[in-house]
Amino acid sequence: MNSSNINLVHFPAVIKLYADDELLFIANSSDFENNAALNNMYFQVQDMLIDKLGHVFKLHKTERLALSTTNDVMQLDEVIQLIQLHLSNHGACCVSKFSAHSIEDAFNCL
Repeated sequence: MNSSNINLVHFPAVIKLYADDELLFIANSSDFENNAALNNMYFQVQDMLIDKLGHVFKLHKTERLALSTTNDVMQLDEVIQLIQLHLSNHGACCVSKFSAHSIEDAFNCL
């Protein structure tokens, strides 16, 4: 992986796969780099990693798991919607009431 790109990620972060409401919580760079499931995946163009500041990174894999920077930044309300879908997918009730003061706080609820 290009280490300069992983150094741009402000952890914690989540992985959002295209067409899947499930989010994967990534606590730190080691969790990302050593995640066996991620290392065995093939990614779609729409798959992304979102860090605690809302920065969006594209995921891809050639020989190794890698990140590409984008100019996209998600806002707190967009992240809350993703988490609400994730929680609903797990059968949580009252997910529409889920709220957080920051993206980092929202991620830490996962």
